[in-house]
Amino acid sequence: MIQRLQLQSFRSYNQLIIDINKPFVVFSGPNGAGKTNVLEAISLFTPGRGLRKAELLELQQLESTSPWAASITVNGYSLGTGVSDVGLKKRLWHLNQEPLKSQKILNDILRLFWLTPETDRLFLDTPSIRRHFIDRMIFVLWPEHAAVLKAYEHSTKERLRLLEMNADAAWISNVEEHIVSAGIQMQKNRGSFLKLLPLDESLKAAMRGAAELLETEDDVKDYYLKQLLQNRSRDGAAGMTTFGPHRSDLEVFYTPKNQLAEKCSTGEQKMLLSKFLMGFLKYLLENIDTPVILLFDDVISHLDFANRVLLFEQLIGLQQQTSNKGKLQVFFTGTHLNAFEAILPYAQSFEVDHSQVRTV
Repeated sequence: MIQRLQLQSFRSYNQLIIDINKPFVVFSGPNGAGKTNVLEAISLFTPGRGLRKAELLELQQLESTSPWAASITVNGYSLGTGVSDVGLKKRLWHLNQEPLKSQKILNDILRLFWLTPETDRLFLDTPSIRRHFIDRMIFVLWPEHAAVLKAYEHSTKERLRLLEMNADAAWISNVEEHIVSAGIQMQKNRGSFLKLLPLDESLKAAMRGAAELLETEDDVKDYYLKQLLQNRSRDGAAGMTTFGPHRSDLEVFYTPKNQLAEKCSTGEQKMLLSKFLMGFLKYLLENIDTPVILLFDDVISHLDFANRVLLFEQLIGLQQQTSNKGKLQVFFTGTHLNAFEAILPYAQSFEVDHSQVRTV
């Protein structure tokens, strides 16, 4: 678990050092106090740009002349990231005070996942938001999935550029081979992931879309290549790729009511999201032997009392499950400490106000 967090010139914080000794950590305080900044710093210790998807310059404390830096201590490892000088756009890493050249090792030290208030609208939002949600889960379990998505995105952009140029057909065909290779793997990863999740009988989840037709074809690669070939004129004119797993959607079905999650009530949607998350965490903890860090940024306040208590009970149960390979640690933010009453006996609490953090 994370035992210490240190920040320097990060967002609203000049200096911050927090020692942590509990599996659950609560940061409470008014809006704008600096709570999310703390969780954002933790979220940076996974490949990518963190929960706010911020550019490096946005992380710098405006009035500070020192470059921003963040570090955590995790089970004996000291991980740090930041920039070497104010205004630089190159991010540096260190592990146990030594320069770290690749972020791949991060996944051997901890796995991170987060939920923000926007997650509440997951089933009402766009398919791209749902794809991103499930892909982030897959990254946590299989970090190589990120490289597959990156390769797919790069190849689809290259194909559209070639179509716009009216480039040689053989050149386009070569790029389409790369698209098909990455696209099939992307789809396999998503499908395999959903089949692994130990979801209860009230919940079913699957990927849906035109690309899922690939599963019914005898020669998946050949069918996919034919689709891209047939769509070249249309894709070039539209400036977009009209077939592929980038247009799929995560479909969640509530079996007791025999309807899609998007048609369910707000309370039912929150319940389904919670069940989906618990299935993911259960599988992760039982199969990954690194610490699993979950960040809840102002999510608890969106739950009613009963669902809040149920969520806390489920998280406590998962954290205490003796068969786990990994250990769960959860960080919460919220405006009122009393909203966390059910989990406080297991938690370390901090009050945040004007970017000053004190133990409660």
